[in-house]
Amino acid sequence: MDKAIIVFSDGSTLEVSAGDRLIPVVYCPPLEKDHDNKNFASMDQPIELQIHIHDGLIPSILSVFANCDFFYLNRDTSVVYNSKSVVRIESK
Repeated sequence: MDKAIIVFSDGSTLEVSAGDRLIPVVYCPPLEKDHDNKNFASMDQPIELQIHIHDGLIPSILSVFANCDFFYLNRDTSVVYNSKSVVRIESK
């Protein structure tokens, strides 16, 4: 169970493995000197996926999804994934 398949609501899938890093995208409040006074998005600390003895990668994945709406996989910033559109996670 060192891999997992993440299934999104549009039917697309993402395979992740132990040691992969999910990078949460978090929302930050506006800076004091920002004139537009809008929140902005920022990459948070990468979280390395760790294998749980009974549940595989699912606990690691869920700890990321519980704290963000979007995430990157392994510093590949060409695709950002929506954690709220996940419909299933399968251990492999």
